[in-house]
Amino acid sequence: MIDEAKDSDVQDVMREEKSRGKRRVDTKALRQKEQLLRGFREALKLRTEREFVEAIRELGFADDPVKLREALKIWRSSF
Repeated sequence: MIDEAKDSDVQDVMREEKSRGKRRVDTKALRQKEQLLRGFREALKLRTEREFVEAIRELGFADDPVKLREALKIWRSSF
């Protein structure tokens, strides 16, 4: 676990260094986006719409009705 944390820190620094002279890479934002996508993928595996909506609320999508409607469209189309 400690090695994984060090590896991710090293990768973040390397990514930031490679972006020098280019548009800046925000590793914190990238990590948050990856966690959000991972949570959304897990929510798509749920069997009932109620469970899905609860999972989406935890991810912060239920605050915006348009985003919630789009997420429900995606979930319904997966079945």
